[in-house]
Amino acid sequence: KLLITHGLSGSGKSHLTAQLPALMPLVRIRSDVERKRLAGLAPQQAGDAALYAPAMTERTYSHLAEAARAILASGRPALIDATFLQQAQRQRFRQLAEGLGVEFVILDFDLPQAELERRISQRSAAREDASDADLAVLQQQIRHAEPLSAEELAQCLRLEQHQADAHKLQQLLGARDG
Repeated sequence: KLLITHGLSGSGKSHLTAQLPALMPLVRIRSDVERKRLAGLAPQQAGDAALYAPAMTERTYSHLAEAARAILASGRPALIDATFLQQAQRQRFRQLAEGLGVEFVILDFDLPQAELERRISQRSAAREDASDADLAVLQQQIRHAEPLSAEELAQCLRLEQHQADAHKLQQLLGARDG
């Protein structure tokens, strides 16, 4: 199974998915950490604008796809924690799953903008996370995010604020398998 997250910064993707490997036999890869690793930075080290330029984003998603391929080839489920706000990014991973003959699931995180802003402000003040997203990044994401297509919605598990619990997500994923 190949799971990807989908959602704006602050929607809880990393917080929730960090708990899943303890509950399910899967390998989780976080884009914020891998992007910094590719740039030679420590996860907590702040990145500059070049870290989020289109070329670096493409390099990051290519790296994530190769990591997912290796995990799946080893027989383990893979969870890729990234925003996946562009349809081309999601399509690449859907095609990867199809090519390997594994199930593809999009974990869609949806929260009101005011809550996203609150969480990002709180995270930025704490400076204890690999994410560099601030309120300006959130605004840019909102402007440029491409909605899920009808085909993607069929492969989607929507997680609204009240469902953001790792045990609940584990149950929902188990129900999909049954």
